Amino acid sequence: MKERVFDRELMELKDGTAALISIARQTFDLTERLLTGQDLSLIGSIVELEKKSDHLETELQKRASTLIALHQPVARDLRLLLVSMNVAHELERIADQCLNISQRLEETKKSLPVDWPAEIAEMVLRARDMLNSATEAYLQNDEKLARQTIGQDLFLDELKSAVRRRYLDLINDKAFDPARAVLFILVSRHLEKIGDLASNIAEESYYLIKGEFIKHLHLPDIYH
Repeated sequence: MKERVFDRELMELKDGTAALISIARQTFDLTERLLTGQDLSLIGSIVELEKKSDHLETELQKRASTLIALHQPVARDLRLLLVSMNVAHELERIADQCLNISQRLEETKKSLPVDWPAEIAEMVLRARDMLNSATEAYLQNDEKLARQTIGQDLFLDELKSAVRRRYLDLINDKAFDPARAVLFILVSRHLEKIGDLASNIAEESYYLIKGEFIKHLHLPDIYH
């Protein structure tokens, strides 16, 4: 009976993490709509979702810690608990980054609307794909999706660097509105961070599935 109760509690924990995944995806979707349409009325919904993610992440951390203390799980059960705690933390940080983007637009609303650089449009698409594939790897125990996601943040880093270099040069040359340039640089930074966090989730998912730390593997091992 005790084992069956623990199994049910594990499933409830994973269901809670799935709920947090849904919130993170919703938050990113709203942020993408905010960037595309620059409708500042969406910010209130992003704020509320970020609060929900913060509360749920705290609850999941407490629940997982309690299960570890009470049941002293081993092997895959312990991995599931530890990974779920780490994934929940990364998801909450993704919601934080979405909130940061909304705040950047609110702070520079006098400069809106803006035409986003092509790099930022590309970053939005890549960050969304990474978030979806990383979380699906966790939900579906999909090693292939985890492998495909890990390391993709390198492309976001290159795009962020390109935005930073271009607009710092334009500011120095007094050839572009500084407020808009800073907005572009900060938004690209937040999007790149979302990619980092999604890659972390993929690494955690790989550990859950394989019992190996992906950081200890070489790139050919990841992408073979």
